[in-house]
Amino acid sequence: MDNKIEKMKDYSALASWAIWKSNRDDREFINEADLVENIDFIKYEHQLQKSNTIFVAMNPGGEFDEEKAKLSTRKREDKERPWNNFHNVGRSRDYLLAQAIKDTPESGSYMTDFFPIVGSKSAEIKKFINSKKNTELIEKLVLEFDEEISLLLPKEKTIKIICIGQNPFDWAKKFLKNDKFLLKKEYKIFCIPHYSGANNGGINSKANELGVENYYPTVVKTLLEKFRSEL
Repeated sequence: MDNKIEKMKDYSALASWAIWKSNRDDREFINEADLVENIDFIKYEHQLQKSNTIFVAMNPGGEFDEEKAKLSTRKREDKERPWNNFHNVGRSRDYLLAQAIKDTPESGSYMTDFFPIVGSKSAEIKKFINSKKNTELIEKLVLEFDEEISLLLPKEKTIKIICIGQNPFDWAKKFLKNDKFLLKKEYKIFCIPHYSGANNGGINSKANELGVENYYPTVVKTLLEKFRSEL
């Protein structure tokens, strides 16, 4: 048996799996309190990575430190709490993402950040990534990303990336569709809105575009179905 949790453990401080456990009897995720914190993914091994789809967010949150950022690598040394859910209870309306992916073919898919550079202010992260003096580091991190996904899905030629938000979507198009990089995989890139309250306007716009209810899980489930038909 292909033990994905064991195989990917070196990346476990940064990555996760798109599966959540609810405190509710009906298994729904209606608010943040419904999320069970720090679930044991080993119990869900048979439900993990059933397709060539992965979810990609922007970067890990925290205090940005430029000197530490210059030492970034996808294999994080801090493994005190491996395999956390994105992002655990009490942050960022994660229950909406859980409800959106629940009971879809994408449930159980691998999740990770595009860059392992810590920082909660997107402007700082984008400035660092776009700086010419960091070009060599960024190129190294892109190749590390490809290596990580190749380890996860060694037999798949094409990987479907579903980006959570515009920033990872832009990065995926810029770096994974660039002939400069000799990547092992081919990537098809899609985007779903971010579930943050700061993006309520974007969620509403996408709901209107799709002609569906202005409710994040409905919008995302509709998009996931659309993406499946495009492959």
